[in-house]
Amino acid sequence: MSGWLIDMQTVKPPADYGRIPRRLLDRWESIMGAITPGDGDFERFVEQSCRLDAAMRILPAPVVRVDGRLPDGVRYDVWTMPHYGPRPMRPRLDRLMMSSHADSYARFRELEPFYGRDTRLAACTNESVDNTVRDMLAAHPGEGCVVKLTYRPKYCPLAHVHPDGTFDHRDPMEPDSPMRRIPFDLWTWLGGAFGLEGEPDAILVQRKVRMRYEYRVHMVAGRAVCGAGCIERFTPLDNHGERFDPRMEETRGNGRIESHPFIAQLYADHAEQVHKAIAGHVTGHYTIDLYLGDDGRPHVLELNDGANSGLYALHMDPLLEAIRDNPRMFTPPRPAGRLSELMEVES
Repeated sequence: MSGWLIDMQTVKPPADYGRIPRRLLDRWESIMGAITPGDGDFERFVEQSCRLDAAMRILPAPVVRVDGRLPDGVRYDVWTMPHYGPRPMRPRLDRLMMSSHADSYARFRELEPFYGRDTRLAACTNESVDNTVRDMLAAHPGEGCVVKLTYRPKYCPLAHVHPDGTFDHRDPMEPDSPMRRIPFDLWTWLGGAFGLEGEPDAILVQRKVRMRYEYRVHMVAGRAVCGAGCIERFTPLDNHGERFDPRMEETRGNGRIESHPFIAQLYADHAEQVHKAIAGHVTGHYTIDLYLGDDGRPHVLELNDGANSGLYALHMDPLLEAIRDNPRMFTPPRPAGRLSELMEVES
């Protein structure tokens, strides 16, 4: 089989999808089934629809696997097919073999000159984190710091530690309870992730700085192929045909949208310089989030695997064309031995 395997996840449609073009809805229904108005997130549904539509239009001979299941009665060799699509919470084994490795960015020493802020890694122990946070607050008095889990980065929200060592915390068992400002403590923030206890370099502590004009660049094969400002309410339906959409918010979420083509191009060029420094660590499709520092220069905020990264007002066609032109990067390695036999059963 020489076609592409597209992974899609079932998502709930929103209550009002009248703003979504009919061609996207028809495509969704032809693959995913009838659309029934529900309580789904509008932006998430649109993003999934745009991923599916672009893949079906641009990738050769696409075969869609919905929620990990291939079409009934048809057998494909998933080990010879390049893959595209979001990675589900419980991916099949062939998808587990694929990763851009971008989520491990905090441990790429080569990235440190690109951050534009003081960053330090700590082991997942009370002593290590307490000392690192205390040292960061002492080094930058009055500014505070941000604490992030480097393993499974979406497991818990960032901790914004105030200059006095406190942070705003809500009891995860009572999501409707008010925030309380309490002394920062690793396990209060991290909750039940005790399986990570003792892991080296598991916690990233960063100096808190002002981040202006946050922007996401999509990288494929070391090239910046397209990008968009990190504007939460935008989706690919808001793109006007520009590879690097120039619209941004100076402060994320403030609602004041500005157009800065020069900054967008600056970010695209800078992202390729970043890739040159970390090329030995990453592969395939990944994203680089950038911001403009008070020094007027672009800096790296974070890296993410491209499969599940938010799209914002992204021009999907350049992204899928770049993916199409690099099939080897998106084909999982065939395992050997007993594992190979298990994989054959899986497929």
